[in-house]
Amino acid sequence: MVAKSGGKMIVSTDQFRDEVLGDPSSPPPSPSSLPVLVLFSAPWCGPCRLTNPVVKEVMKLYSSKLEVREISTDDLPDVAARAGVTSIPTILIYHDGKVRETIVGCVAKNVLARAVDKVLEDLGMLGDDE
Repeated sequence: MVAKSGGKMIVSTDQFRDEVLGDPSSPPPSPSSLPVLVLFSAPWCGPCRLTNPVVKEVMKLYSSKLEVREISTDDLPDVAARAGVTSIPTILIYHDGKVRETIVGCVAKNVLARAVDKVLEDLGMLGDDE
């Protein structure tokens, strides 16, 4: 299911574990696995609605270097709580099951793009094609 942010909607704890954290019983992800940007939001949240087009634009910019997922904190409060989300919108960027960057609140496209650049640079994945 496609979320309002343009990313794939996560609808279960198992899906979050499999698609974002990785299954601990499986081999570790390959070094070429992409970071996953996860937007924690809710349908009633005004700042979340403002964040959706920003995430969508950044997703297009980094389409070959980043996966995007969205979680409704109303539907999966346990996932949000375990991720440490106390305010929405919150964006967590994961790689290899670990949080690499956290952004809380509604931010401009350039702020989110800089955060993605930082993660990609730290992982040695920021190429000359950006």
